[in-house]
Amino acid sequence: MKKFFVLMLCLFMLGFFLPAEEEKPEKKDKEVVLPMITESVTVEAKVPRELPYAATSELKLEKIEPLKPRDLSDILSYVPGTYVSSGAKSEWGVKLRGLGTNRITLLYDGIPIYEPYYNSFDVKAIAADQVESVKVVKGASSVLYGPNAMGGIVDVLSKRPVSDQFSLRLDYGTRKTYGAYASGALRGRNVLFTGSASREASDGFNWVNGGNTELRLNSDHERTNLGGKLYFYPGNGAEVMAEVSYYQAEYGIPTATAYYKQQYWRFRDWQRLLANLGGSFPVLDGGYVKARLYYVKHYNVLDAYKNSQFANLTWESTYDNFALGAFVLGMVPLGERNQLHASASYRDDDVSTQSALGAPWEHYEHKLLSLGLEDRFRVSDKVELMAGASIDHLNKQDGENKTTLNPILGVKFNPSAWVDLHLTLSQKSRFPSMKNLYSLPENGGNPDLRDEIGTNVEFGFTYDRGWFISGAVFQNRIRDMIESRINADFIKQNINVARARITGFELEARKAFGPVSVAASYTWLDTENEENGERLDLIPASQLNASLRFYRANLFSLTFWGIYASDSIYHSNAGVVIVDPYAIVNAALERSFGKFSLYVKAENLLNNEYWSEPGWPMKARSFTAGTRFFLERK
Repeated sequence: MKKFFVLMLCLFMLGFFLPAEEEKPEKKDKEVVLPMITESVTVEAKVPRELPYAATSELKLEKIEPLKPRDLSDILSYVPGTYVSSGAKSEWGVKLRGLGTNRITLLYDGIPIYEPYYNSFDVKAIAADQVESVKVVKGASSVLYGPNAMGGIVDVLSKRPVSDQFSLRLDYGTRKTYGAYASGALRGRNVLFTGSASREASDGFNWVNGGNTELRLNSDHERTNLGGKLYFYPGNGAEVMAEVSYYQAEYGIPTATAYYKQQYWRFRDWQRLLANLGGSFPVLDGGYVKARLYYVKHYNVLDAYKNSQFANLTWESTYDNFALGAFVLGMVPLGERNQLHASASYRDDDVSTQSALGAPWEHYEHKLLSLGLEDRFRVSDKVELMAGASIDHLNKQDGENKTTLNPILGVKFNPSAWVDLHLTLSQKSRFPSMKNLYSLPENGGNPDLRDEIGTNVEFGFTYDRGWFISGAVFQNRIRDMIESRINADFIKQNINVARARITGFELEARKAFGPVSVAASYTWLDTENEENGERLDLIPASQLNASLRFYRANLFSLTFWGIYASDSIYHSNAGVVIVDPYAIVNAALERSFGKFSLYVKAENLLNNEYWSEPGWPMKARSFTAGTRFFLERK
C-alpha cells in the first residue's frame, strides 16, 4: 500500500509540470451557481466544470434514450467500471470495481433504495423510462452519504421536465414481451407536477443451450411502475418536493442448470413503495441546505413448489419490511476559497419475516446514524484540498452497538481549463446485513461476523478538449471481507476473509465527429483473497464497453453497443468453477417522423451462449419493435 501510494503521489506531482497553454482572461469560466435540485445529493461543486474527488461517470437522457432500455440494468451495463450480472432469485445486481450491491448505495432521487433484510437491491426494479440521468461515483466517494457505500454510489434522478409535455412508448418483442410507458408534466405559476406509469409483461426469454435456442422455463414476468412528484417554488431559489412511487411485480425464478439444487420458486408478489418529502433552501451567500424525510416499504411473497409443474406448494415465505429515515445535507461558504459540507442521516430498518405459512413471524431491527463533515479549501486557482470524516453508528438487534470513524483526504489540481487531476485516500466501512447475522446457520447466518473495513486510494484524471478522456488507477484493501461460500452439502456459509485486495485501472474515451459519435471504456481488475492467494468470486479481470452511433437530427439514429468480459471464477460445492469470457453486441435503429418515431432493437445479436454467474444462463438473441410519441408545449 505504501509503495502504491508513493507511486500515485509521484504521478500526481508530475501534473504540476505539465505544459499548459496560457489562458486569456476573456476565456476564463465564470463561476455559476447551479440551480437547486432537491433530488440530487451528489452535487460536488458550484462550478459545472469541476469534478468530484472520485472517478465519476454520468449518463444523461440523450445518451440513455438511443439504447431503448427497459430498466436500470440495461443502462448500468455500459457505464465504465460497472459489471451487471444475474443469478439466484432472478435478481440483477451491479458491481462497481468488483464490489457488489450490498456494498453500494443506490440513490433514487436522493433516497437510499435497498431491501433492509439483505441490504441489497435489484436494478431491474427501476424502469428506464422514469430515468433522467444516472451518475456513478466509484471508489473513494464522499463521506456525506452514510454507511455501506464502500463500492460507491449509483445516483439515479427521475425525470423533471421544465415544460408541459407528454410521452408515450409502446413496444413488442420476442416471447410476447411487451411494454407500455407513459410520462408527462404540467406546470403552473409556482408548482410543477410530473407523473409516470409503465407496464411490462413477458412469457419469458430464450437461452442458448448447446447451440440450440429454447425457452428458459419459469422466466416469465409482469411489472408495473407508477410515480409522481409535486414541486412547489416559494421563491428566493427554494424548492419543496413531495414524491410517491410504487413498483409491483410477479415473476418466476428459473432453476439453476448446474452447481445448485433444483428449486421451483416463484415470486407471487413483489412490491416496493417509496414516499418522501423535503426541499432545498439557500442559506447565507451561496450556501444551501437539503432536507428529506422518507419511507421505503418492501413486501414480497416467495412460493416454493415440489416440481416443475408448480402444482404442489411446499412452503411460502413472506417479507414485510420497511425503512424510515431522514437526512440533512448542507454547504456553507467560509470565505471565497473555503466550503464546509456537512451531513446527518438516520434510518430505522424494520424487518418482519415468516418462513412458511403458519410459522411464527420473526422481527429484526437495525438503527443507523451517520454524521459527516468535509472541508474544501482552494489553495489557488489550480489547487484544492479536501479533508473530512464520518462517524457511522449501528444499533444492532441484540443491543450491541458498533461505531466506526471513516476519514477521507484528497487533493485536486487543474493545470488548465480542460485538465483535472485528483488523488484521494479514504476509508469506508460496511456493517453486516441482517441476513448475514440472523438467518439460520444452514442459510448462512453468522452472528459473529465482523464489520468490513475498506481502504481505498485513487489517482484519476480527465481531459476534455475535443476528445473527452478520463481514467483512474486505484487500489482497495478490505479487512474482514464477508463472503458467502457453498459447501459440499449445498449449505451456504457467511465468513470473514481476513484480508482481500482489489487493484486496477479504468480508461474511458469518447468523441463526436459530426453525425457520428464513438465511446469506449476499459476496466482491468486484479483481485486477491490474501488468505489463500485466490481470485475473488465473479469479478472479470478485464471488461471492455464500446458504442458507435450515427445520428441525423429529426431523421434517424443507428446505434451499436456491446460488452466484452473476460473469465472469472466461482467457489461452488464442486470446487472452483471457471466462468468463461463472453462478448455481447446490441443494435437499435430509430426513424423519426416529427412527433412520432419507430424503432427496432436487437439484443445479443450474435446469439452467444453465456452466463455471468455459473448455472444461470443469460438471454439469447431477441428482437423488439416499438413506437414513441412525444408532445411538448413550451
